[in-house]
Parts: sequence; C-alpha cells; structure tokens
Amino acid sequence: MNFKEFLENQIKKGETEWESRSELIRSSGNKANGHINRVLKEYETKFQFGSVTEIKNREIQKYFKSLPKNSFISVEGAVKIINKSLPKDMQISETIIYNRLDDPKFNTNNLKGQTLNNQVSKTSPYDVKISKSFTEQLKKLRKPGVYLYLEITQRGGNTLRLKTNENYGNLDKSFPPNEDSIKIIKRLINE
Repeated sequence: MNFKEFLENQIKKGETEWESRSELIRSSGNKANGHINRVLKEYETKFQFGSVTEIKNREIQKYFKSLPKNSFISVEGAVKIINKSLPKDMQISETIIYNRLDDPKFNTNNLKGQTLNNQVSKTSPYDVKISKSFTEQLKKLRKPGVYLYLEITQRGGNTLRLKTNENYGNLDKSFPPNEDSIKIIKRLINE
C-alpha cells in the first residue's frame, strides 16, 4: 500500500491523532523523504499532531488570541466554539478554560470569564425607572442637530441615545439614563 492510500485509510478509520508526523510515517512502513513529506503536507489538515493536551491547548490558544485584550468571554460559548475544531474524543469542558484563563503565561490577552455578577454590574445602570423630571431635562437639551431620546433595549432596560449632526461631531452614542450621563452629554454638545 502506498503512503497516500495509508493516509486515506487512517482517515476512514478515524485514526487522525498522532504524537508526531514521524510516528505517522513510521507506522506506514515508510521512511521520511521528500516525496513522503510532500504527500503528508497535502493531508496535514486532516490530522492532529501532538499529545492530547498540546492539541487542546493549541485550539484554546488560537481562540484566546482571536479575542480583544482585556475582554470578558463566555466560558460556555468558548467551549462550544473550541469543541467544533477538536475531534469528538478530545472535547474540552469549562474547567480547562477557567484554568487557562487563570494562567497569565497562557492567557496573554488578559481575558476574563463572564460571570453573572459582571453581567449584572454592566446592565444595572440601565434598569431604572424614568421620571418626568428626567424626561423634561432631556427635552431641554434637544436642539436642531442634537437628537436625544430614550430607547428600550432588547433585554428590557432603558438607554439614553444621543445622535448629532456634523456641527456637533456626528455622534451616535448611548448612555445609561442617569444624571452623570446628562452632564457628559452637556459637555459633548457644548464643546
């Protein structure tokens, strides 16, 4: 059997995880040479090389590097995405993601796991009742070129939306509906 047939056979049998390329070549009864290496290069994406931990780490690292620095990640979502690129018998759990997030040598983007606490802390400023006096303050800030209104977010909270024309810097921003936001908006439209 030639090397190409051997590789196709391994793929059909699901034998796609090998410690190294040379181990795969040796098990076919061949010795590494230019021709064998070229054939293996064609099939390389169908095989995983390295120990199970190395393969998992490589996929987790690839995922971590694709995210912006200092961002929060959904650990459950990360597991689902990473598992799509891993063989069925090599699936990861949330525990390994939490361990890799805690390892500063591994987690070079300083990512943090999304928890219920930091989700709530981000959304709580938007979960407020809007008073009539607050609505009146908004009306006073409106003028030609400055559009300021309340929106209801998809999750049911309130947000303050500011849109301006080019005279006021072409802004399109949202703010929590509170007094601090009104101060910021006054500064932005009076600059």
